[in-house]
Amino acid sequence: MKLAVISVDGHVKASWSGYRDYVEQRHLAAFDEWAATMAGLPESSNKNPLLPDESQWDSGVRLADLEAQGVVAEVLFPNGLPFVNARFQDAARADDPELAREARRTYNRWLADFCAETPGRRAGQAVVSFEDLDEAVADIHWAKEHGLGGIMMPPLEPGGTYFFDPALDPVWAACQEVDLPVSQHGGAGLPHDYPPGFAAIMAIALEQSFFAGRSLWQLIIGGVFERYPDLRFVLVETMVDWVPGTLRFMDGLAGRGDWMEFARAMGREPTIRRLPSEYWATNCYAGASPPARIEYEMRDELGVDNMMFGVDYPHFETIWPHTRATVQGTLGYLGVPEPDARKILMENPARVYGFDLDALAPHIERVGSPASELLDANDEDPGGGGIGFLRPGHAPLVASTR
Repeated sequence: MKLAVISVDGHVKASWSGYRDYVEQRHLAAFDEWAATMAGLPESSNKNPLLPDESQWDSGVRLADLEAQGVVAEVLFPNGLPFVNARFQDAARADDPELAREARRTYNRWLADFCAETPGRRAGQAVVSFEDLDEAVADIHWAKEHGLGGIMMPPLEPGGTYFFDPALDPVWAACQEVDLPVSQHGGAGLPHDYPPGFAAIMAIALEQSFFAGRSLWQLIIGGVFERYPDLRFVLVETMVDWVPGTLRFMDGLAGRGDWMEFARAMGREPTIRRLPSEYWATNCYAGASPPARIEYEMRDELGVDNMMFGVDYPHFETIWPHTRATVQGTLGYLGVPEPDARKILMENPARVYGFDLDALAPHIERVGSPASELLDANDEDPGGGGIGFLRPGHAPLVASTR
């Protein structure tokens, strides 16, 4: 079989008018009022300027662009929801909580239909809030019943329920029951109260890995994987070069018997029975997007069985249209053996997100490349470590004054 890419990082949205057919009747007046406020604004959200707006919602345009790059399937996150009070929001923050709820469900209804246009080739990630547990559990079951491929981890807002709180166990139980992974996408874990301005943009770029990491270590130290051993958690576009050091630090804390005894003396029984790195190995995954050499240099520490590859189409920082060159400049340059590359590019995302490689085989043969060709070494380092605008070919943000 040839080698192709299952991208674990793609973004989609409907056009503003395209959402209307998916809004409940009782919310149509509010939708029309909201849509009027968006009139005249670009519908592109975060999008590479080389791509048309339709790349976000036109199935044929998207499929042709990705197949030309050797991408056979993809995991999909939002790129803009209805009813939001800022154009670049993906977390359904509306002034009215009921409209925020309808924004999530409108997007999920549209997403289910969009994925159904290419059966077996798109794993849409449902947008779910954990604020109302009954609603969250219902939405998780709805996502599974309507063919979506996972749940997007919501942010932990100030005053929200910590992810290690057993109060959220119904959510994790539902995800395990329906066999849907939970994915923390870079930026989606950030609090929403950043002020506007250049400094905020830079702070978001610097801090998004911390907030993604906070989700990871709360799940691990909270014993969530101990209670739900089949739950899968994925970091996507969060950078992952920080993970090995974080796991070593967590292992050191967990291995300190005096800390464990202190917790018991305070009436706090430890929630984990294994080292944090062991939970990472069995329950957690890294979706490097945009990919960088430094992440794959750490593949022994991160685990070849735990690593995946993202194209981030159609975002500004996407590796499109240089997908094959990026594979060559990362996996090829580092001499990653073909069996390992096959895991990273296809087998791991298929296992985590439920793609059927046998069903995809004809498409892989049609759009893929021989492994020897795709893994041919390329000296161009895509760089970035998950921050795509640091790739060669992009102008520096600030010119030196020296």
